[in-house]
Amino acid sequence: MHKLDDLLARCIGAYSQNTLRGYRNDLRHFQRWCEAREQQWLPAQPKSVAQFIDNEAETKAMSTVKHRVDAIRFAHLIADLPCPNQHSEVRLAVRRAKRRKSTRQQQVLGLTKELLDRMVVACPDTLSGRRDAALLSVGYDTLCRSGELVLLRIEHLSPCRTRLLIPRSKNDQFGEGRSAYLSDDTTAHLNEWLDASQITKGALFQGLHTRKLGERPLVTASVRRIVKRAAERAELTRPEVSALSGHSMRVGAAQDMFVAGFETLGIMQAGGWKSQNVLARYVEHASTHSMHLRRWKRLSEIHAEARMPAQSGLALQPRYGCER
Repeated sequence: MHKLDDLLARCIGAYSQNTLRGYRNDLRHFQRWCEAREQQWLPAQPKSVAQFIDNEAETKAMSTVKHRVDAIRFAHLIADLPCPNQHSEVRLAVRRAKRRKSTRQQQVLGLTKELLDRMVVACPDTLSGRRDAALLSVGYDTLCRSGELVLLRIEHLSPCRTRLLIPRSKNDQFGEGRSAYLSDDTTAHLNEWLDASQITKGALFQGLHTRKLGERPLVTASVRRIVKRAAERAELTRPEVSALSGHSMRVGAAQDMFVAGFETLGIMQAGGWKSQNVLARYVEHASTHSMHLRRWKRLSEIHAEARMPAQSGLALQPRYGCER
Protein backbone atom coordinates (compact mmCIF):
# COMPACT_ATOMS: atom_id res chain seq x y z
CA MET A 1 0.00 0.00 0.00
CA HIS A 2 1.29 3.44 -0.87
CA LYS A 3 2.13 5.80 1.97
CA LEU A 4 0.55 9.23 1.67
CA ASP A 5 3.60 11.19 2.81
CA ASP A 6 5.88 9.35 0.37
CA LEU A 7 3.42 9.96 -2.44
CA LEU A 8 3.25 13.70 -1.79
CA ALA A 9 7.01 14.00 -1.22
CA ARG A 10 7.51 13.17 -4.90
CA CYS A 11 5.45 16.24 -5.82
CA ILE A 12 7.46 18.83 -3.88
CA GLY A 13 8.65 21.49 -6.28
CA ALA A 14 6.17 20.49 -8.97
CA TYR A 15 3.15 21.77 -7.03
CA SER A 16 2.71 24.66 -4.61
CA GLN A 17 2.75 23.99 -0.87
CA ASN A 18 -0.87 25.16 -0.60
CA THR A 19 -1.96 22.68 -3.27
CA LEU A 20 -0.12 19.79 -1.62
CA ARG A 21 -1.47 20.76 1.79
CA GLY A 22 -5.01 20.65 0.44
CA TYR A 23 -4.45 17.26 -1.20
CA ARG A 24 -2.94 15.90 2.01
CA ASN A 25 -5.94 16.96 4.11
CA ASP A 26 -8.48 15.55 1.65
CA LEU A 27 -6.60 12.27 1.15
CA ARG A 28 -6.14 11.76 4.88
CA HIS A 29 -9.88 12.15 5.27
CA PHE A 30 -10.51 9.56 2.54
CA GLN A 31 -7.83 7.27 3.98
CA ARG A 32 -9.43 7.31 7.45
CA TRP A 33 -12.85 6.70 5.92
CA CYS A 34 -11.55 3.64 4.08
CA GLU A 35 -9.66 2.28 7.09
CA ALA A 36 -12.79 2.53 9.25
CA ARG A 37 -14.54 0.28 6.72
CA GLU A 38 -11.54 -2.00 6.14
CA GLN A 39 -11.29 -0.91 2.53
CA GLN A 40 -8.17 -0.05 0.56
CA TRP A 41 -7.68 3.63 -0.23
CA LEU A 42 -4.97 3.28 -2.89
CA PRO A 43 -5.75 1.83 -5.26
CA ALA A 44 -9.38 2.45 -4.41
CA GLN A 45 -12.25 0.48 -5.87
CA PRO A 46 -14.88 2.47 -7.78
CA LYS A 47 -17.57 1.17 -5.43
CA SER A 48 -15.64 2.52 -2.43
CA VAL A 49 -15.21 5.96 -4.01
CA ALA A 50 -18.90 6.09 -4.95
CA GLN A 51 -19.92 5.20 -1.37
CA PHE A 52 -17.51 7.84 -0.05
CA ILE A 53 -19.09 10.50 -2.29
CA ASP A 54 -22.60 9.55 -1.20
CA ASN A 55 -21.49 9.72 2.43
CA GLU A 56 -19.76 13.08 2.07
CA ALA A 57 -22.69 14.64 0.21
CA GLU A 58 -24.88 14.12 3.28
CA THR A 59 -23.01 16.72 5.33
CA LYS A 60 -20.48 18.53 3.12
CA ALA A 61 -20.81 21.31 0.55
CA MET A 62 -20.49 20.29 -3.07
CA SER A 63 -17.25 22.27 -3.36
CA THR A 64 -15.74 20.13 -0.58
CA VAL A 65 -16.93 16.92 -2.21
CA LYS A 66 -15.41 18.01 -5.52
CA HIS A 67 -12.06 18.83 -3.88
CA ARG A 68 -11.91 15.38 -2.30
CA VAL A 69 -12.82 13.61 -5.52
CA ASP A 70 -10.08 15.59 -7.29
CA ALA A 71 -7.61 14.57 -4.57
CA ILE A 72 -8.45 10.88 -5.10
CA ARG A 73 -7.88 11.30 -8.82
CA PHE A 74 -4.56 13.07 -8.15
CA ALA A 75 -3.29 10.29 -5.87
CA HIS A 76 -3.99 7.59 -8.43
CA LEU A 77 -2.37 9.53 -11.25
CA ILE A 78 0.79 10.25 -9.23
CA ALA A 79 0.95 6.61 -8.16
CA ASP A 80 0.56 5.52 -11.82
CA LEU A 81 -2.58 3.58 -10.99
CA PRO A 82 -5.86 3.31 -12.93
CA CYS A 83 -8.16 6.09 -11.77
CA PRO A 84 -11.49 4.87 -10.33
CA ASN A 85 -13.08 8.27 -11.01
CA GLN A 86 -13.65 7.26 -14.63
CA HIS A 87 -15.89 4.37 -13.62
CA SER A 88 -19.64 4.75 -14.14
CA GLU A 89 -20.34 4.15 -10.42
CA VAL A 90 -18.22 7.16 -9.46
CA ARG A 91 -19.65 9.34 -12.23
CA LEU A 92 -23.19 8.52 -11.11
CA ALA A 93 -22.31 9.26 -7.48
CA VAL A 94 -20.99 12.68 -8.48
CA ARG A 95 -24.20 13.40 -10.39
CA ARG A 96 -26.29 12.33 -7.38
CA ALA A 97 -24.32 14.69 -5.18
CA LYS A 98 -24.76 17.60 -7.61
CA ARG A 99 -28.49 17.05 -7.86
CA ARG A 100 -28.78 16.74 -4.11
CA LYS A 101 -26.83 19.86 -3.24
CA SER A 102 -26.51 23.29 -4.74
CA THR A 103 -23.18 23.73 -6.52
CA ARG A 104 -23.38 27.51 -6.42
CA GLN A 105 -20.76 28.98 -4.11
CA GLN A 106 -21.66 31.90 -1.88
CA GLN A 107 -20.01 35.03 -3.21
CA VAL A 108 -17.95 37.15 -0.84
CA LEU A 109 -18.76 40.83 -0.49
CA GLY A 110 -16.79 42.89 -2.96
CA LEU A 111 -14.62 45.59 -1.42
CA THR A 112 -15.53 48.32 -3.90
CA LYS A 113 -13.88 51.75 -4.04
CA GLU A 114 -16.60 53.21 -1.83
CA LEU A 115 -15.98 50.65 0.91
CA LEU A 116 -12.21 50.80 0.39
CA ASP A 117 -12.08 54.55 1.02
CA ARG A 118 -14.13 54.21 4.20
CA MET A 119 -11.93 51.42 5.53
CA VAL A 120 -8.62 53.10 4.64
CA VAL A 121 -9.67 56.35 6.33
CA ALA A 122 -10.53 54.37 9.46
CA CYS A 123 -7.02 52.86 9.69
CA PRO A 124 -5.19 54.46 12.65
CA ASP A 125 -1.97 56.44 12.34
CA THR A 126 0.14 53.59 13.71
CA LEU A 127 2.59 51.14 12.19
CA SER A 128 -0.10 48.45 11.87
CA GLY A 129 -2.62 50.99 10.60
CA ARG A 130 -0.27 52.16 7.86
CA ARG A 131 0.41 48.58 6.85
CA ASP A 132 -3.29 47.78 6.75
CA ALA A 133 -4.09 50.85 4.63
CA ALA A 134 -1.31 49.96 2.19
CA LEU A 135 -2.35 46.31 1.98
CA LEU A 136 -6.01 47.11 1.31
CA SER A 137 -5.08 49.67 -1.35
CA VAL A 138 -2.54 47.42 -3.08
CA GLY A 139 -4.97 44.50 -3.00
CA TYR A 140 -7.64 46.60 -4.70
CA ASP A 141 -5.37 48.14 -7.36
CA THR A 142 -3.66 44.87 -8.30
CA LEU A 143 -6.73 42.59 -7.98
CA CYS A 144 -4.50 40.20 -6.04
CA ARG A 145 -5.71 37.16 -4.19
CA SER A 146 -4.69 37.02 -0.55
CA GLY A 147 -2.22 34.26 -1.42
CA GLU A 148 -0.60 36.56 -3.97
CA LEU A 149 -0.42 39.52 -1.59
CA VAL A 150 1.60 37.59 1.00
CA LEU A 151 4.14 36.56 -1.67
CA LEU A 152 4.91 40.13 -2.71
CA ARG A 153 8.45 41.31 -1.94
CA ILE A 154 10.22 44.65 -2.05
CA GLU A 155 12.11 43.37 -5.10
CA HIS A 156 8.80 43.15 -6.99
CA LEU A 157 8.20 46.89 -6.60
CA SER A 158 9.42 49.30 -9.28
CA PRO A 159 11.86 52.08 -8.19
CA CYS A 160 9.12 54.72 -8.39
CA ARG A 161 6.74 52.42 -6.50
CA THR A 162 3.96 52.72 -9.08
CA ARG A 163 4.18 49.21 -10.51
CA LEU A 164 4.29 45.73 -9.01
CA LEU A 165 5.26 42.38 -10.45
CA ILE A 166 2.86 39.67 -9.29
CA PRO A 167 5.32 36.75 -9.46
CA ARG A 168 2.97 33.81 -9.14
CA SER A 169 -0.72 33.11 -8.87
CA LYS A 170 -3.25 30.30 -8.70
CA ASN A 171 -3.48 30.28 -12.50
CA ASP A 172 0.24 30.88 -13.04
CA GLN A 173 1.95 27.97 -11.33
CA PHE A 174 5.10 28.30 -13.44
CA GLY A 175 5.78 31.90 -12.41
CA GLU A 176 5.42 33.82 -15.66
CA GLY A 177 4.08 36.72 -13.59
CA ARG A 178 1.99 39.75 -14.50
CA SER A 179 2.40 43.49 -13.99
CA ALA A 180 -0.01 45.60 -11.95
CA TYR A 181 -0.07 49.36 -11.58
CA LEU A 182 -0.73 51.44 -8.49
CA SER A 183 -2.73 54.65 -8.19
CA ASP A 184 -1.25 57.80 -6.67
CA ASP A 185 -3.24 57.23 -3.47
CA THR A 186 -2.04 53.64 -3.18
CA THR A 187 1.56 54.67 -3.80
CA ALA A 188 1.22 57.26 -1.04
CA HIS A 189 -0.12 54.66 1.43
CA LEU A 190 2.62 52.25 0.43
CA ASN A 191 5.31 54.91 0.93
CA GLU A 192 3.95 55.69 4.40
CA TRP A 193 4.14 52.01 5.35
CA LEU A 194 7.62 51.44 3.95
CA ASP A 195 9.00 54.66 5.44
CA ALA A 196 7.56 53.83 8.87
CA SER A 197 8.63 50.17 8.82
CA GLN A 198 12.05 50.79 7.20
CA ILE A 199 11.65 47.62 5.16
CA THR A 200 14.36 47.44 2.49
CA LYS A 201 14.20 43.76 1.57
CA GLY A 202 12.05 40.71 1.99
CA ALA A 203 8.26 40.50 2.22
CA LEU A 204 6.40 43.67 1.30
CA PHE A 205 3.80 43.11 4.00
CA GLN A 206 5.15 41.72 7.24
CA GLY A 207 3.62 40.73 10.54
CA LEU A 208 4.05 42.72 13.74
CA HIS A 209 4.93 41.46 17.20
CA THR A 210 4.32 43.74 20.19
CA ARG A 211 3.87 46.61 17.72
CA LYS A 212 7.28 45.98 16.18
CA LEU A 213 8.21 44.46 12.85
CA GLY A 214 8.26 40.68 13.11
CA GLU A 215 10.34 40.25 9.92
CA ARG A 216 8.03 37.50 8.75
CA PRO A 217 5.57 37.72 5.85
CA LEU A 218 1.88 37.70 6.54
CA VAL A 219 -0.13 34.54 5.91
CA THR A 220 -3.44 34.43 4.07
CA ALA A 221 -5.38 34.19 7.34
CA SER A 222 -3.74 37.45 8.43
CA VAL A 223 -5.02 39.21 5.30
CA ARG A 224 -8.56 38.10 6.10
CA ARG A 225 -8.25 39.36 9.69
CA ILE A 226 -6.87 42.72 8.50
CA VAL A 227 -9.80 43.18 6.11
CA LYS A 228 -12.39 42.39 8.77
CA ARG A 229 -10.66 44.54 11.39
CA ALA A 230 -10.58 47.51 9.02
CA ALA A 231 -14.27 46.97 8.25
CA GLU A 232 -15.13 47.01 11.95
CA ARG A 233 -13.18 50.25 12.40
CA ALA A 234 -15.13 51.77 9.50
CA GLU A 235 -18.34 50.72 11.29
CA LEU A 236 -19.63 48.50 8.54
CA THR A 237 -22.65 46.42 9.49
CA ARG A 238 -22.17 43.01 11.05
CA PRO A 239 -23.42 41.16 7.92
CA GLU A 240 -21.00 43.20 5.78
CA VAL A 241 -18.06 42.39 8.04
CA SER A 242 -19.01 38.71 8.02
CA ALA A 243 -19.25 38.63 4.20
CA LEU A 244 -15.81 40.21 3.66
CA SER A 245 -12.75 38.04 3.13
CA GLY A 246 -9.17 38.24 1.94
CA HIS A 247 -10.60 37.86 -1.56
CA SER A 248 -12.85 40.92 -1.28
CA MET A 249 -10.42 43.48 -2.77
CA ARG A 250 -10.13 41.37 -5.93
CA VAL A 251 -13.91 40.93 -6.22
CA GLY A 252 -14.68 44.62 -5.55
CA ALA A 253 -12.12 45.89 -8.05
CA ALA A 254 -13.50 43.60 -10.77
CA GLN A 255 -17.03 44.79 -10.03
CA ASP A 256 -15.98 48.45 -10.19
CA MET A 257 -14.21 47.90 -13.51
CA PHE A 258 -17.25 46.16 -14.98
CA VAL A 259 -19.67 48.89 -13.89
CA ALA A 260 -17.26 51.51 -15.27
CA GLY A 261 -17.57 49.88 -18.69
CA PHE A 262 -14.25 48.06 -19.03
CA GLU A 263 -14.23 45.22 -21.54
CA THR A 264 -14.16 41.67 -20.25
CA LEU A 265 -10.75 40.97 -21.80
CA GLY A 266 -9.24 44.00 -20.06
CA ILE A 267 -10.59 42.91 -16.67
CA MET A 268 -9.31 39.38 -17.23
CA GLN A 269 -5.85 40.68 -18.04
CA ALA A 270 -5.83 43.00 -15.03
CA GLY A 271 -6.76 40.21 -12.64
CA GLY A 272 -4.99 37.31 -14.32
CA TRP A 273 -8.18 35.35 -15.04
CA LYS A 274 -8.13 32.51 -17.55
CA SER A 275 -11.86 31.80 -17.56
CA GLN A 276 -14.69 34.17 -18.45
CA ASN A 277 -17.08 32.01 -16.42
CA VAL A 278 -15.14 32.67 -13.22
CA LEU A 279 -15.07 36.40 -13.89
CA ALA A 280 -18.79 36.38 -14.67
CA ARG A 281 -19.52 35.06 -11.16
CA TYR A 282 -17.45 37.87 -9.68
CA VAL A 283 -19.24 40.68 -11.46
CA GLU A 284 -22.76 39.29 -11.75
CA HIS A 285 -24.06 41.07 -8.66
CA ALA A 286 -22.59 44.39 -9.76
CA SER A 287 -23.93 43.85 -13.27
CA THR A 288 -27.44 43.04 -12.09
CA HIS A 289 -27.47 45.89 -9.58
CA SER A 290 -26.24 48.37 -12.20
CA MET A 291 -28.88 47.18 -14.66
CA HIS A 292 -31.66 47.64 -12.10
CA LEU A 293 -30.39 51.09 -11.14
CA ARG A 294 -30.58 52.15 -14.79
CA ARG A 295 -34.03 50.57 -15.09
CA TRP A 296 -35.35 52.33 -12.01
CA LYS A 297 -33.89 55.65 -13.12
CA ARG A 298 -35.42 55.35 -16.58
CA LEU A 299 -38.84 54.37 -15.22
CA SER A 300 -38.74 57.31 -12.81
CA GLU A 301 -38.02 59.64 -15.73
CA ILE A 302 -40.91 58.18 -17.73
CA HIS A 303 -43.33 58.54 -14.83
CA ALA A 304 -42.15 62.09 -14.16
CA GLU A 305 -42.77 63.00 -17.81
CA ALA A 306 -46.23 61.43 -17.69
CA ARG A 307 -47.18 63.59 -14.70
CA MET A 308 -46.04 66.84 -16.35
CA PRO A 309 -48.92 69.17 -17.37
CA ALA A 310 -49.49 69.81 -21.06
CA GLN A 311 -47.32 72.61 -22.38
CA SER A 312 -48.17 75.03 -25.19
CA GLY A 313 -51.57 73.37 -25.61
CA LEU A 314 -49.98 70.06 -26.60
CA ALA A 315 -50.60 66.99 -24.52
CA LEU A 316 -47.86 64.43 -24.08
CA GLN A 317 -47.99 61.76 -26.70
CA PRO A 318 -48.41 58.19 -25.52
CA ARG A 319 -45.14 56.26 -25.16
CA TYR A 320 -44.24 52.91 -26.72
CA GLY A 321 -46.44 53.68 -29.76
CA CYS A 322 -49.71 52.83 -27.95
CA GLU A 323 -52.40 54.99 -29.60
CA ARG A 324 -55.64 55.51 -27.71
